[in-house]
Amino acid sequence: MTSLLARLESSLLVGSTLVEGSTLTEAEAEAVLAGRTVAGHPVHEIRELLNYRAAIKWLVGELERSPYLSYDLVLDFHRQLFAGVPGEHGRTKASANFTYRSDGSRFEYEAPSRVPAALQDWVDAFNADEAAEAEARAAWLYYRFEQLHPFDDGNGRIGRILVAYWLHWKWRRPFSFYLQDRLRHLEVLEAANAGELTPLRDFVLACIARVS
Repeated sequence: MTSLLARLESSLLVGSTLVEGSTLTEAEAEAVLAGRTVAGHPVHEIRELLNYRAAIKWLVGELERSPYLSYDLVLDFHRQLFAGVPGEHGRTKASANFTYRSDGSRFEYEAPSRVPAALQDWVDAFNADEAAEAEARAAWLYYRFEQLHPFDDGNGRIGRILVAYWLHWKWRRPFSFYLQDRLRHLEVLEAANAGELTPLRDFVLACIARVS
C-alpha cells in the first residue's frame, strides 16, 4: 500500500483538492504539503489540503487490514476529511443538495432518505467482482457516487480517491487527476447527468493512460 499512497499523493491529491475551488495554485499546494508557509490564502484552504492528505493516509492504513470497503469506512473517511472542522461529519446528509447545469437548470442529487440504502448498494457494487472493463466500471462507480452526493461536502474528493483505490485494487491501474482536468471533468459529469456515460468513461481512460 506504500506505493498506492505515494501515487495518490503525487498524481491526485493536489488536483482533486484544487478542482473544488481553492485559490491555491498547484505550486503553492505542493509547497504547503512540503511544510512551507504560503501566505495570502484562507486558513481553511490550507487545512482542507492537509486534512485530505491525512485522511488518505488513514484510509490506506485501514485498507491494509482488509481491502474491502464498508459503509462505516466511507463515513469514517468523511469524518477524517473534516477533522477539526466545525460541524457534524461522518454521517450522511440530512438536507437535499443539488447542482446547476450549464443551462441554468437544477440537477437534484439523491434524496437524503434514500442515501443510506443506496450508499450500501454502492459499497456492495464496489466490492463485487465484475467482468466489465475497468474504465466503464470505474466511470459508473464514480458517477453513481456523485449522483448520490451522500454528504453535505467532500463528495468529489471522496469519490475520486475511492475510485482511484478501486482501480488499484481490482485492476492494478493508476489514476491521476489534475487541476487542468477541471473543465473537462464538469463537462463529462454533465453529460452523465443527461444519461450519457461514454464521455466519463473516456475521461477515466485518459486519467489512467497518462500515468500507466
